[in-house]
Amino acid sequence: MPSDMGKINGFLRFQNEDQALSDEARFWGAFGLYASITLVYILAGLSGGFLTFILLLFMLPARICFCLLDKSSSHRSLKSTMGYVIPLIPSLIYAVYFCGFLVQFFIEKMGMMGSLPDPYGYFIPDILVAIVVGLVTGCSFGSLLPVVGHWLARSSILKFLLHLTVLALALSSQFFPYNLDAPKRLVFQHTYVTSGASQIMKSSYDLSVVDSNSLRFLFKYAPEAAKELHITSELSLEHIDRSDQGTWMVLFPVSYMFTESLKFPARSDDILKRYRYFPYLSINNPHEMSSMGSRKVYLDLNLGSLEEVWVAVLNITGPLSNWSFADNQLPAPEMLKGGPPSYIIRLSGSSHENWTFWLEAHSSEALRVDVSVLDQYLVDGSKKLKGLFPDWVDVTAYSSFLSSYLF
Repeated sequence: MPSDMGKINGFLRFQNEDQALSDEARFWGAFGLYASITLVYILAGLSGGFLTFILLLFMLPARICFCLLDKSSSHRSLKSTMGYVIPLIPSLIYAVYFCGFLVQFFIEKMGMMGSLPDPYGYFIPDILVAIVVGLVTGCSFGSLLPVVGHWLARSSILKFLLHLTVLALALSSQFFPYNLDAPKRLVFQHTYVTSGASQIMKSSYDLSVVDSNSLRFLFKYAPEAAKELHITSELSLEHIDRSDQGTWMVLFPVSYMFTESLKFPARSDDILKRYRYFPYLSINNPHEMSSMGSRKVYLDLNLGSLEEVWVAVLNITGPLSNWSFADNQLPAPEMLKGGPPSYIIRLSGSSHENWTFWLEAHSSEALRVDVSVLDQYLVDGSKKLKGLFPDWVDVTAYSSFLSSYLF
């Protein structure tokens, strides 16, 4: 019997030593990970390493308290565990506060990242949010794992967490995703395609959303707006025209976020009661030809009688070799979907005088200039349609004037 008791005591002593070494390895592993992250931030010249550095500062006294209490009590006792956790509380509170704000900010931005094509639009944002939540959770509570990891690794705890996750997924899918504090964002553009200074070729309502729930979802909960746009009760949108990227040029580069945008016919006579002249381009001086075969085109951009101009965008395609913008430096061309390489310039605000500039082409091939001007004035029909959407829809509405020229 004494020999058996000695063997049991020796086994327990060996087991405790093995557990102590395992706990120590987990601690220094977590400490080394946080130290490495802090070092990477410092070497990269970034300022985000303060969070892991604060956790490092509190982990050392927590480890000292744990070791002192662990010697005076049984290994992994509640007393020694609390001795490790209590010194970490200030850093944990700060980490949870900071990471909670980060997750809230990230989720809000993911709601504005654009309406990706189905079915990817339904999964990619959720996957990205899940990854970020996992990373910040590990960052916030990773310092606790050296002493609570063995509790979390129990099968009963893992089963509980798994069931809780499944229950949360089932319940969250039943809640309505939008409210006044987290609205659905809708971009509503009343588009006028003009010719010259006073002629409207066509007019349309262009609508797009910036999250994964499509316009079909929106019209399901906005029947009055759907009725105004003559959408049937079956919400059949297949026969409705789609807006191309060029229609949204005035919002460049935000327009890259839009997919599956819809175009609805609209009246054009109301705007004539407000504005007599629309934005247009005109030649200012005769073309200049150089000995190298290039030519300069001198142009004037007139904003017409528009009163609430926010931005004007010029999209130039063709053999452009230089221009008078940006210190005569051409940027890298933009590749719009379905179109040739484009050079795009934004002119902000209104102007009482014409914007005068020149373009240089390296061949006799025509330069194409597309002009898009955003005006914040809405005609009565647009205001009515905007007001038909529910309160949980945040509508960004404006008028856009499009015109094209060859020089």
